Amino acid sequence: MRNVFDQYSQPENRITHALMTALHEDRELLGSFLREIAIAKPPVATTHLAVLVQQLPETPSVSEEEAERRGIPDGWIYSVEQEWCLVIESKVLMRLDANQIDRHRRMAERLGFTCIFVLAITVEDAARQRVESGQRLRILEWSEVYVWLRSQSSSEWARRTAEYMEVVESRMIMDQQFVRGALTRFSGVSFSDEHPYTYLEAKRILRLLINELRGRRDLRDGLGVDPNAPGRGSITGSKGQIVWDFLSLRGDLGKGVTTRPHLSLGIGAQRLGVMVTIPDKVEGRVRGALREIGEDAFAGLLRRVVKDLKPLMRSEPGAIPTLHAQQRRWRHRRAKTDMDAELRFDLRTIPGATGDPKKQPLWLSAAYGAFVDKRGSNYEFQVGVEFDYARCSGLQKSSAVDLIARAWLGCKPFIDLVR
Repeated sequence: MRNVFDQYSQPENRITHALMTALHEDRELLGSFLREIAIAKPPVATTHLAVLVQQLPETPSVSEEEAERRGIPDGWIYSVEQEWCLVIESKVLMRLDANQIDRHRRMAERLGFTCIFVLAITVEDAARQRVESGQRLRILEWSEVYVWLRSQSSSEWARRTAEYMEVVESRMIMDQQFVRGALTRFSGVSFSDEHPYTYLEAKRILRLLINELRGRRDLRDGLGVDPNAPGRGSITGSKGQIVWDFLSLRGDLGKGVTTRPHLSLGIGAQRLGVMVTIPDKVEGRVRGALREIGEDAFAGLLRRVVKDLKPLMRSEPGAIPTLHAQQRRWRHRRAKTDMDAELRFDLRTIPGATGDPKKQPLWLSAAYGAFVDKRGSNYEFQVGVEFDYARCSGLQKSSAVDLIARAWLGCKPFIDLVR
């Protein structure tokens, strides 16, 4: 069934129409919007304000194409009797233009409004815009509006609009329309039996998470994450059960993800994986360091990782310190992976590691021995933390980004060895 908000073809118009519909239908929400978002106090009660999309006040409606051609503002909130208006300009794919703001003001003046406020909503940081906020001009990001909508817990229209923004953003990411910015912000990983995993939503969440994690100082200073290094060029795998991206460590530029250790983040159908990946074709220096340390010292290193992760595991019992090893092959570049062998075990099974699981030294011996004597196989392994959706309630909050950072920081002893 078509969404009630899907009335336009352009993303700017779709999102603006969703917001304006919610404000028109919920006048308490409209009052909060004017006070908290637009910072514009109307001279009359919100029940006496008119709300329009892609149309001029007191004139017949026009088509979306005609509105674009004539440069009509995306939204209006106004009172003709009081000569008061808020003009809304929405930008998703294009940059904000100061000349366009001036034209909207002049258009409002020609229509007889004497008290004119302008609200511009974009996907980019306002500091990057070439238009400066000034008197009766406010510039915000759509992600700020999204956070505000999510905070309006008593409004069904606010919830529906926020969810629609997530849907539109997922579609745009799928269609590779986004060049910069975002419509929403990370608010948690909510997959569960009641909210099953979908590729589109996982891809949207992954994009938001990676953007937040890339800017974290604790990862830059503590682990040497390079915030300017790109991640995956194209995130594919719509038929699979996981989407993933990575952060690079400083000094990796130009060496490629297939030859250097990196920090991987994978959103799967059942769990979230926060891992340090040693790829199949890892450079000789790293391979040599892992071989020279020997199995016993390597086990001791992983016991340190388990110890450093204890505070995280106390706060989230479903966080499992994990070693994941696999041998894979591909028939062609975009083919689904053929899995030849896979081993995944809880690091607390290593003898001497603290924790409840029964100890079993053979799991580590198998994983480490296969790496040391890989004999040309496509073998990679990862060390990190896996968060089970069913057991980690903290994943459903925006603070889950802190859990992810803490997981990588807990792996610092291992990262220091392989950097």
